[in-house]
Amino acid sequence: MTFQELVASFNQQHTTWEELCLEIRCESCFASVFDEVSEQMGSASHALVLLADEFPNHFKSYAKERGLDQP
Repeated sequence: MTFQELVASFNQQHTTWEELCLEIRCESCFASVFDEVSEQMGSASHALVLLADEFPNHFKSYAKERGLDQP
């Protein structure tokens, strides 16, 4: 299953939060899932907050890479 399919399945409630998190095994996986959630569910999706909370180190790297950690 691609990350696009995984997020779509989660959005349709066919995949649980736990199943979604189990697929995030590295920073690259996190970034792909984070981007897909943002694209499919919107940038205001609460799932983005949950991802950042669940994977704080990955989120820090993601934010730094994309310049989101700038004041």
